[in-house]
Amino acid sequence: MEIKDIIRLVLIQVGTFAALIVGLRLLFYQHLNSALRRLKKLQEEALIKEENLREELERARQERLAEVQRGKQEAKDLIERAKKEAESVRLKLEERAKEDCQKTIIYGKEEVDKLRQKLLSDIEKQALGLAMEMIKCIFTEKGKESLQQQLTGELVSEIDTLDKHIFSVKTDKVKVISSFALSKEEKERLVKILSVKIGTSVSLDEEINQDLISGIIVKIGGFVIDGSLQNKMQKVIPFVKGQNK
Repeated sequence: MEIKDIIRLVLIQVGTFAALIVGLRLLFYQHLNSALRRLKKLQEEALIKEENLREELERARQERLAEVQRGKQEAKDLIERAKKEAESVRLKLEERAKEDCQKTIIYGKEEVDKLRQKLLSDIEKQALGLAMEMIKCIFTEKGKESLQQQLTGELVSEIDTLDKHIFSVKTDKVKVISSFALSKEEKERLVKILSVKIGTSVSLDEEINQDLISGIIVKIGGFVIDGSLQNKMQKVIPFVKGQNK
């Protein structure tokens, strides 16, 4: 083979290699540009996603802050409501306590008044019993009988002044209890007055009770007229007690 042919062959090979190099370079550049464009696009998409993510995070942060703020406000409202309810309960309890205390005081006063009345009643009974015992010991039988006549006369006179309407029980039997037997004149006067008051003739059912010491008790059915010494003393004791205050 001649040198020219060899040179031509070498040149062809060099040209082919060069063309191959240029083609490969062009192909590489194309792929590189394509890769760069794709990378750029991916970067832009990443930036967009990053921006969206940042916005989402910011929105989530704002929502969290708003939620925290709402929670604080709700907690504050609950505390205020609880304080108001507690204050209302306290006021109600204080009012109830005052009412209970007032009721207790009133009840205590009532109980004290009842006890005082009972004590006064017991004292009056004791005083009356003592007074009756003193009179029984001091007065002679003659004096008791004389007092009996006086008390009988006063009671009969008192009956004579009473209105007829008071004598609503219609009966012909009137029970008379006295410490001494009534005299004939006393019986006649009492029968006459009672017959007029009751509106019918009556008779006396007499009973002697020396425990009366002196005086007379007239019973017309359930209507009782007490002219005994004990009854008069019982009326006098409160008056004497009032004078000693």
